[in-house]
Amino acid sequence: MPAIAILVAACLAWLILFQLLLALGAPLGHMAWGGAHRVLPMPLRLASGMSAGVLCVALAAVGQAGGWISWLAPGVMRLALGGFAVLFALSLLGNLTSQSRAERRHGVPLAAVLSAGFAALAVLA
Repeated sequence: MPAIAILVAACLAWLILFQLLLALGAPLGHMAWGGAHRVLPMPLRLASGMSAGVLCVALAAVGQAGGWISWLAPGVMRLALGGFAVLFALSLLGNLTSQSRAERRHGVPLAAVLSAGFAALAVLA
């Protein structure tokens, strides 16, 4: 299980950084939120900041699944891992249907790895 946890943690670390960069106004908006803006407008920048916070919770759940930290009861951790698997499956669908080619190229593989990785971690937990 640690190899899966390491892969998922690495993907989450990138996604957290990416969302923080978007929130700070980096010109990466063509790769997120539908790809309509190079620099996100303030409401989407706030959404990226909130996403980064949720992703930090996801990273903590992965940390526990990998045996690096302990903060949730095992049953709650399994439920959280399964919930994140569903969340990233929905993200995968959104990325697949995006009008932005850059968002599809970036988001589809990332969401696919995260959805499958969280599902595997939930089953193995």
